[in-house]
Amino acid sequence: MAGLFKWRSRSAEPVETVEVSAPVPVEEPATASKVLPKLLAALGRQSHPFILDLGPVVGDNIAFFGEQLACKIRVEDLFEEIEQCARAGTPDALGQRLLARVPETPASVDAVLCWDVFDYLDRPTQQALARRLIHILRPAGVIYVFFGAKAGELTVYTRYIVAGPEALRTRSYPATPTQRQVLVPRDVERLFQGLKMTESVLLKSNTRETIFRKP
Repeated sequence: MAGLFKWRSRSAEPVETVEVSAPVPVEEPATASKVLPKLLAALGRQSHPFILDLGPVVGDNIAFFGEQLACKIRVEDLFEEIEQCARAGTPDALGQRLLARVPETPASVDAVLCWDVFDYLDRPTQQALARRLIHILRPAGVIYVFFGAKAGELTVYTRYIVAGPEALRTRSYPATPTQRQVLVPRDVERLFQGLKMTESVLLKSNTRETIFRKP
């Protein structure tokens, strides 16, 4: 189910935290992020930016972005669709189900929080989703995304939690096993052709934290 959250000012009233149950979560300590500040700086130049979050509802993130940016956030949990298709053994249906969760209106979104959703998709689904995100992004809009750099079987989903303007925490919970779709940097740039990669950092976790900007 989509979530839509809106703040009218940076000193808005307290934000209700939405709790989402996750079986046996494992939380890691906060780590520094060099790319998150770039995202905040880009959105800070916009008045009441509209953010599309493709991960699960995380109350801490909604509160953080709302207080920092006086923004509107729409949450569409694509990982829910990925898990349902994986359990049902219907990967061919995944692309259509994901696109049904993403808006179609061109140039309507200031930022997209992808997290590591592309790691769980096959190449045609990656391409279809990337095209849709580029289509809905406004000029000067940004896409924030993580790409795993090491091949292997994924047995957990990672929930990213903003712990401050320059820090993230992660919380993992079980996933139906799937093979990570590894993209080298040149493949990532092709995937988001038409956007400019403004920052990309390889983390100790062997994950690449990246931000793209639309000219």
